[in-house]
Amino acid sequence: MNKYWEQAWESQRKEQWANTGIDESEWKASGRATKANPNKEDGDWWNVEGSKMVDSWITWRNGTHPLTLWEVQPGVPAIELGLTPIWNDIPVQMHIDRVMINPDGELIVVDIKTGVRTPSSDLQLAFYAAGMEEMLGIRPRYGTYWMARTGQTAELIDLDYFSKEDIIEIVSKFDQARKAELFIPNLNHCIMCNVKDKCKYKGKG
Repeated sequence: MNKYWEQAWESQRKEQWANTGIDESEWKASGRATKANPNKEDGDWWNVEGSKMVDSWITWRNGTHPLTLWEVQPGVPAIELGLTPIWNDIPVQMHIDRVMINPDGELIVVDIKTGVRTPSSDLQLAFYAAGMEEMLGIRPRYGTYWMARTGQTAELIDLDYFSKEDIIEIVSKFDQARKAELFIPNLNHCIMCNVKDKCKYKGKG
């Protein structure tokens, strides 16, 4: 087992138990039950596959791809880059997994995903680009997802499709809906929703 995974896994298990007080035997497993994984992606599954994902990341980082870690300032690599831009008096907290740079000097936002599917929306990456533009005065042109189950990056995405003004408008509208308690269910994500058991639309997607 990868030692980095083992240390992080044990630390997170203890932290989750301390924060929730819920016994580990009652934790819900992710994913779907299959013949190969009748217990879904439970703790035993993650303890094996998670270690493999860490190995894949190390292999990818040490591979022949042209990307290197960008440094926010000398000696400070952009790893879990925390930013909180304030747009129309609304603080938006974000943590960017990695910001990397290609040989042409172009910044690329890299978001690490452990799920099966590549996200269908690029909005998360666009938020990160707008946040960096607001807080650091520098805007990444591109973004991508590093998919832990394949050990490779997905297609490169042009983030200029969403301007910072577009992102601010989205944030403002979401805040208006939140204050008015207008919550529209996303029926494509029921399996990941923490409040689905209390939602009358559950199972109707």
